[in-house]
Amino acid sequence: MRKKTTIIVTLAVLMSLVGGAALAGPSVEISDLEKHWARQQVMAAIDQGIMSGAGDGRFFPDRALTRAELAVVLHKMFELDYGDIQFIKAPEITDYYDDVPAGTWYTDAVMLMAINQILPGDSREFKPRQPVTRLEVAQAVTRCFTVKEIPVVTIMMLPIYEDTRDMEGEPAIAFITNTGIMKGNNNYFRPYDPLTRAEAACVFVNTARVIKQYRTE
Repeated sequence: MRKKTTIIVTLAVLMSLVGGAALAGPSVEISDLEKHWARQQVMAAIDQGIMSGAGDGRFFPDRALTRAELAVVLHKMFELDYGDIQFIKAPEITDYYDDVPAGTWYTDAVMLMAINQILPGDSREFKPRQPVTRLEVAQAVTRCFTVKEIPVVTIMMLPIYEDTRDMEGEPAIAFITNTGIMKGNNNYFRPYDPLTRAEAACVFVNTARVIKQYRTE
């Protein structure tokens, strides 16, 4: 009886180790990342559970990140909730948008974007499949740090970008640049360019680093 019990316990331990490796170990190889400039950052985002592939072994690194994808990642990374907001009745997605169905993989995240005013939509439309711009990402990430009251300490020097002078989103661009989360190239930030999934992986890995740094201090 004792021998049988020992075998069962051993099998249970082995199964837990296998399961843990499947969840926490290195991700399966992604076929469309070979020799890609952001391969290391993308794999880090996948291994940290921040982003995932398409389920067919591809990541589509050069495809534009959508607003729905951004909402889901920010919801996960910042653990967004209702905060101190109180509702007479539980909010529903139809209270905010007409183009976001209930019960999708991004519904809850989009609703929290609206409640916390992190990624505003256009009137009654969120446009979940629309590519998100670099400026929108900078603003959304900055708002998340504010909403979650994460006390990031940084020297708020205004970055010198030729294409962001005197624009409305400059404070967010300053924050995201000075924290090292996101930067421009050759003195240009390209605020209205779509952010690719590879670029997003870099941004999200950097964001996770800053969150961890200031939440544990």
